[in-house]
Amino acid sequence: MIKLTEIGLTFTDGDEWEAFCQSCLKIKHQNHNFKSVPADSGGDYGLDGYNSIGDAYQCYCPEKEYTDKELYEHQRDKITTDVQKLFDYQVKLRRILNGNKIKIWHFTTPLIKSKELILHCNSKENLVKSWNLDFIDDDFEIGLKDYEYFLPEIPSVIDTGRLLKPITYQEIDFTGTEPTNQTIDDFKAVYENNTFVENGLRKNAKLFPDNPKKDYAQNIVGLTDSQIRDFIVGEDILEKWSNFNNKLYEKFVRVRNSLGKKVAKESFIPVNDNREKLKEIDSTVKAIINKEFHFLSESNKEELTAYLVSFWILECSLDFS
Repeated sequence: MIKLTEIGLTFTDGDEWEAFCQSCLKIKHQNHNFKSVPADSGGDYGLDGYNSIGDAYQCYCPEKEYTDKELYEHQRDKITTDVQKLFDYQVKLRRILNGNKIKIWHFTTPLIKSKELILHCNSKENLVKSWNLDFIDDDFEIGLKDYEYFLPEIPSVIDTGRLLKPITYQEIDFTGTEPTNQTIDDFKAVYENNTFVENGLRKNAKLFPDNPKKDYAQNIVGLTDSQIRDFIVGEDILEKWSNFNNKLYEKFVRVRNSLGKKVAKESFIPVNDNREKLKEIDSTVKAIINKEFHFLSESNKEELTAYLVSFWILECSLDFS
């Protein structure tokens, strides 16, 4: 178990540290195609993950609190063992990397307390270069990374209530695919979506004045189509989010369901102005998303706010007097 009192985090074992590192690395290298390398029965091949620009990562967490000397010895031995795997498992690694070259092999560990570890890494760099492996860059280096390397990503993967001090974070942005008019028509043509469309048309009609001299039919259809568009974009963002970080995605689903129940309950209460009610719900949702998922880009916050409101209208939770 390792306690990082500086930021208030504790890692009970190597698996927990690696899971933390993997989550951070997926954010840090979201634009560089980061790939995790799961360990199998044959081991991890000295590679827990890599990206498309030459960074490779190996994670290590000490089993317990050691003295500085003991910590150095365990880290030194771990580096020695795992660097050797680059040679021993070169055939499998060549297949895994698939043409990518390792420029920097990063040894990630919670704490580094000895400069001797740098000297040890220097000697291992020269050893790796001497092997002349085709998946190792000519300027190969070994990087030492402690918890501070992940400071920008920590608030995105850890409940910020556990952190002892505020930390800046890297903004996450998921690009939702903008549906075409044909996509919306196809959505409406699917039998299972009939209820969604009918709900939207029925509820949106209540947002327009009851004026026999003016026909709002096209406006109602246009508003419903717009909500379907917001729904499709939101679902696409959520699918990407679930693949990126399932834990945070599941939190969003819980927030969506919890808020949906509240919205459904409040829909039974008559109001004087349905449009004002819709604005209030929109503001409430936006505030909650900003609080619970502050690390999302502003565009994603807007898109997911529109998604939730549209989802509730189409699905049935939200209704108007």
